[in-house]
Amino acid sequence: MVAALVLFVAIAGLVVSSAQLSAIDVRASRRSLADVRATALAEAGVERTKASLVDAVRKTSVHDPLSGVRALFAGQGTAQPFRGEPLTSNGANVGEYTTEMSLDVDTADRVVVTITSTGYIPRAPENLGPNQQLLAWDSISVTVEYALDASSVFDNAYFINNWGWLYGSTINVNGNARSNGQMDLGGHSPFIGGSPTYGEIDMSSGTAVLGARTSDGGLHAAWDIVNAGAGRGIAGDTDFHFDFDDPVEMPNLTDLTRYEQRATAAGASISIGGTAVADAVVGDGAGESENLYLHGTAADPIVLNGPVVVRGDVVISGVVTGQGSIYTGGNVYVPESVQYLNAPLTPRPASNSDTDIAAWLTANQGSDFLGLFARENVVVGDFTNRYWEHYVSGWLGSSMNSSHEDAGEDQIPNTLAGRDGVDGTADDDVLEGDGTFTTEFYSAADAANGLIPPGFAVGDRIPGTGEDIDGDGQFDDTIAMGDFEFDDPLDPSHWEGNMPGTGIAAYSDVASLYANRLDASFYTNHAFSWVVFGGADAEVNGAVVARNENVVYGTPSLNFNHDARLLGGNSGIAGHLLPQVLRPMRVLQWRRNETDPFMAQP
Repeated sequence: MVAALVLFVAIAGLVVSSAQLSAIDVRASRRSLADVRATALAEAGVERTKASLVDAVRKTSVHDPLSGVRALFAGQGTAQPFRGEPLTSNGANVGEYTTEMSLDVDTADRVVVTITSTGYIPRAPENLGPNQQLLAWDSISVTVEYALDASSVFDNAYFINNWGWLYGSTINVNGNARSNGQMDLGGHSPFIGGSPTYGEIDMSSGTAVLGARTSDGGLHAAWDIVNAGAGRGIAGDTDFHFDFDDPVEMPNLTDLTRYEQRATAAGASISIGGTAVADAVVGDGAGESENLYLHGTAADPIVLNGPVVVRGDVVISGVVTGQGSIYTGGNVYVPESVQYLNAPLTPRPASNSDTDIAAWLTANQGSDFLGLFARENVVVGDFTNRYWEHYVSGWLGSSMNSSHEDAGEDQIPNTLAGRDGVDGTADDDVLEGDGTFTTEFYSAADAANGLIPPGFAVGDRIPGTGEDIDGDGQFDDTIAMGDFEFDDPLDPSHWEGNMPGTGIAAYSDVASLYANRLDASFYTNHAFSWVVFGGADAEVNGAVVARNENVVYGTPSLNFNHDARLLGGNSGIAGHLLPQVLRPMRVLQWRRNETDPFMAQP
C-alpha cells in the first residue's frame, strides 16, 4: 500500500508538471506567432509605402519621374503615409502598421528614401481600447533608390519599339538587334554580330575599365523571333536568340524641360566657322525662332559642344565635329549625309572581347560624336521625291508597321490573340483594336498629392498609360506623309543656324536620295524613314532607335555599326548626352529596428 501510494503521488506530480510545461509552451507559441504577425504587418507597411512611390513616379514620368517622389514629401524631409493603418483579412482585423519616409538623398538624377514601418498586434498604441494591451510589435527600415540612367535601348545598333524586321540579305547589324514586338527576318540572311553590354564603364583614368558584363549580346524580342533560319552570324545561332524577353522602356521626350535644364547647366552650344549658331536652348529667347538649320563642310564643320535642345525642327547635313547631341521638339531632317570630321579610327572594335572593346574605347573616347533625338520623326533623304514618298508611304500603311494608338495594353500591335495565338483565352490583349483610346486619368487625390505635372489638370489623361505609346497624353492616328511636312518656310526669318540668306526655294535643292552615310545615333518614338540609292554602301555609324522603321535601300549593303561609346549607361563615354529613363527601384538596405520610433520609450 505504501509503495502504491508513493507511485501514485509521483505520477500525479509528473502530470501536473507536464500540464504546466504544456501551458508555458502554448503561451510561448502564441507569443511567437504574434511576433511573426507583427513582422508581417511591418513588411506590409513597407510594401504599401513602396507602392505609393511607384504610383507617384508613374504619374509624373513624362514630366520628371523623380518629381513624383519629391511631391510626396511636400517640401519636408520626412512624410508619414500611414498612421495606425489597419490590415484586415475576410473582414477581421489582423493588426495595424505605421510608416514614415525620410528623403536621404535628393539630386537631379537620384533620390534615396528610407521607409520605416512598425507592425502592431492587435492595434497601434494610440488605437488600443481600454481593455486591450499591445501583444507584439516589430519595426523594420528599408532604404530604396530611384535613379535616372541613360536608356539601355542604346545598347543596340537596331532597336524597334514595335514589330521589327530585317528584310534584306545584305543587311549587316554590327551590334545587337532588338524589338519590343516580334522580330522577323523574313527568310532573308541578314548578318547580326552582337555586342556585349556592361553595367558600367570607368573612364576616370583615361583608360577604359569595363564593369561586369550584363549580356553577351544577341537578337532579342519581347515577342517571338521568326523566319531567322537563313540569318548569318548570331542571327542564325539560336543560342543567341532571346524570344519573349522583357520589353525595354523607351525614353520619353514629350516634355523637354529637364533636358533644357541639363543643356543650360552644361553650357551647351553649336558653332560654325567660329560663329555661335545655337546656345543651350533654341527657341527660348525673345524673337528667336524655334527651328535650327545646320550645314557643315570640312573647312567649316558644325562644332558640337554638349546637349542642345531645339524646341522646333532641325535640319542637319554635312560635316560635324566635337561631341554633342540635339534634342528636338519636332522632326529631325537629314537631307544629305552627315559625316564626322574626326571619326573613330574604325567603326567597331576588332572583336567582342573585353580587351578589344576596352582598347577601342580608350583610343576613340575623344572622337566626334553626334546624337539626334526627335520627339516626333526622323526623316532622312529627300522626302519630297516621288520615289521616297512611294516607298515610305507603303510601309507607313502596313499592318506590320502599325502606329495607330489602339494597340492595346502592351502598346504593341498584332498581339490581340496573345502569345498562345488563340482568341478568347486569358492572355488576349482585349483593348487592341476596340476603337477606344484607353488611358488612365488624373484624380483629385493626385492633385492633393502634387502629382499632376504643369499643363495638366484633374480629369486629363495620364501620359504614357494604357494605349498612349508616345506618352503625350493625346491620341495619335497612323503616321502619315503629312507628318513630315515643314510647318514653317525654309528662310532665315523662321530658322536659326546658317540658313542661306535667300532661303531654300525647294527642299530638293539641298536633299537627295543618296544620303548614304549617317555618322550619328538616332532616337524617335515615332518613325525613322530613310530611302537611299547609289553604288556605295549605306551606313549608320551609331544606332537607330525608333518606334517604326521605314528604311528602303537600293545600295550594295546596309550596315548598322554600333558605336561602343553608347555602352555603359551614365558611366559610358556618351552617357551624359543620351535620353534617360528611370531605373527600377533598387533596395539598398534592410534592417530591423531595436526600438519603435513611433512609440514613446520608457
